[in-house]
Amino acid sequence: MIESTQGVCLHYYKYSENSVIAKIFTENFGLQSYVMKGVRNKKSKNKLNILQSLNIVQLEVTNNKKREVQYIKEISLIGNTSNINSDMNKRFISLFISEILMKVLVESEKQIPIFSFICETIYKINDVESLSKNFSLLFLIQLSGYLGFYPSKDNANKNIFDLENGCFTNKAVYFNISGDNKEYFRCLLTNKEVSIPYKNRKELLKSLQKYYNLHHYNIESLKSYEVIESLRT
Repeated sequence: MIESTQGVCLHYYKYSENSVIAKIFTENFGLQSYVMKGVRNKKSKNKLNILQSLNIVQLEVTNNKKREVQYIKEISLIGNTSNINSDMNKRFISLFISEILMKVLVESEKQIPIFSFICETIYKINDVESLSKNFSLLFLIQLSGYLGFYPSKDNANKNIFDLENGCFTNKAVYFNISGDNKEYFRCLLTNKEVSIPYKNRKELLKSLQKYYNLHHYNIESLKSYEVIESLRT
């Protein structure tokens, strides 16, 4: 059976001399791995750049539950994400987001609210002239809401953010955000514009990775170190 769906390209890797396996987050079927035949052939009408991270595509795919591997029959770009592909900082962010999604999404589980959020995020990245230095932090905070563990904003005047319980407290807890970082985190949660020094942004990124890990999503060993380094600028 051939079915249609929109999708967000996340990653691809070589499958054979002329084919690749593409990891695509689809609207109708969740995260999927698709074989795309012949795309590495110079004569192919589809070029590999169609699978660049965060490209939004229209797909015609097989959906045979008896098969372990599904196939892409037709693929085409939709929407405009050209600014992402031409801006180095935006490219780093797109790789970061793609890697996060591959770690937190469940294979073949339909997740339309997250899909809509990701598409909105992609267009936002594409359309803004320059990204906030806090973008990666804000993305992780917002995504946590769709995964079911958005931080509580209650009692934000307290001294510590408890990473394990997702709330502010004055109690001493082992996994926490405290001091200046707690204040920066409070500002991020309440949508207050704040300039965060590089050192603190890096520490907050590590804290959010731990926050995800404590809530059963392991994003601590990221390969996209470039995006972390890009926070220096």
